Amino acid sequence: MSSIGFLLSFLAVLMCTVVAGVVAKRAVRRSSDFSNAGGSLSAGMVAGALVGGFVGGTSIVGTGELAFQYGLASIWFTLGGGVAVMLLGLFANRFIRMRVETLPELVGGQYGRRSQLGASLFLSLGMFIQVIAQLLAALPFVTVFWKGPLVVMALIPSFLIFAYVLAGGFMGASIVGTLKTAMLVLLLVGTGAWLWWQVSGDSYIRWWGEGRFTLTVPEAGIGWAQGAAMIVGIFSTQAYLQPIFASRSAADARTGAVTAGVVIILIGLVSAWIGMYMHDTHPQLSPREAVPQFFLLHSPTWLAGGAYAVILLSVVMTGAALTLSIATILNRDVIQKYTDRFRSDKKNLALSRLLIIVVILMAYAFVCLDEHALILHWAFLAMTLRGVTVFFPVLFFLFQLTPVHERYGAVAIWGAPIFALVWSWLLLPVTGIDPLYVSGAWSLALLLAGYLLARKTTTPSIRPLG
Repeated sequence: MSSIGFLLSFLAVLMCTVVAGVVAKRAVRRSSDFSNAGGSLSAGMVAGALVGGFVGGTSIVGTGELAFQYGLASIWFTLGGGVAVMLLGLFANRFIRMRVETLPELVGGQYGRRSQLGASLFLSLGMFIQVIAQLLAALPFVTVFWKGPLVVMALIPSFLIFAYVLAGGFMGASIVGTLKTAMLVLLLVGTGAWLWWQVSGDSYIRWWGEGRFTLTVPEAGIGWAQGAAMIVGIFSTQAYLQPIFASRSAADARTGAVTAGVVIILIGLVSAWIGMYMHDTHPQLSPREAVPQFFLLHSPTWLAGGAYAVILLSVVMTGAALTLSIATILNRDVIQKYTDRFRSDKKNLALSRLLIIVVILMAYAFVCLDEHALILHWAFLAMTLRGVTVFFPVLFFLFQLTPVHERYGAVAIWGAPIFALVWSWLLLPVTGIDPLYVSGAWSLALLLAGYLLARKTTTPSIRPLG
């Protein structure tokens, strides 16, 4: 696509977000501003940070791709994610009262130092895998301008992640996320209106007859379990809890989370709608091209350029939120726990920025090694790793099932993700049982045993938070 109108609108959208990031950088004066915006996010900024962190390549391009093949069942990713984000808002008051910046910090307060280290490492690993997936998802929106070697093309989304996060940390991500959310909502509302006008009633009747409105497709492994897995994964991902921690009040967090959840679900519905429409009008397309080609074929060039920029920004913002979360966890819950060399505010901020650079460079290297790696497989495994590591430990805290014996908590938190990895590599092909179920059962059983044991002792082995 070499149209001047396409290029100008594409660059205009990106420049708006770069300016927003530069403005946000001026608000960063101490490390807490960088890692959690100093606890100052309004409801709108909470919503922007949540949508910016969640809506990426999988939410838009992946949903459209799956809808092209199977229909409305593709919405499980965004439906489960939207519901989970709303549930985060319902627990906002307890999350904010914890006065922590990271999930491992919560885990450490409840289950001890060994559990905190395990949660830090496995949560970071799961998010790092998803950063790689976001870089790969960004490539089709970069190569629309020119074709080049992978080592050059992958540099562009890597640099965008670097620019958006390193400039202003969480404050920058929140401000840019709010701007991106507004543009994305306008784009998809307009797209939804256009589809409503274009798609005839006969098409909906035919889709119903073809089973394209069903939410379960057993042969594709799509069903209720995927929605449940999303809820588990969202509750266990630092990037989606960080806006809650950073809100200025529980009311702002609750309002922002509910707003973000509704927007996420609507984004999934419109993306699925695009995929189903493109299946009818351009059945020869590769399913992955459904959303990108929709804007190229069915919109003015200037609108297509803006759409490509907004979607690319969505992919980059998801990678940015995950990258910042990894850096925050590794800084606060690993490095700071074992050395005091970076305790000063200046060194702490410098360390956070250095970790961001390292994470981006490592993800870039993985993409360059093999652009056709089993990213989808690893992305689902990443969600499972995060979920089985801390989902039940966090639930036990939220429902006040404490204390839990520290040793049992540590075995649950270290054992569940290791069990999931071993099951995925060795037993999943034989049994067909998803590792989420067996490793989740392991975590739940150990925590229940530790809870029952701790209740029999006179001296609790836990240090309750707040």
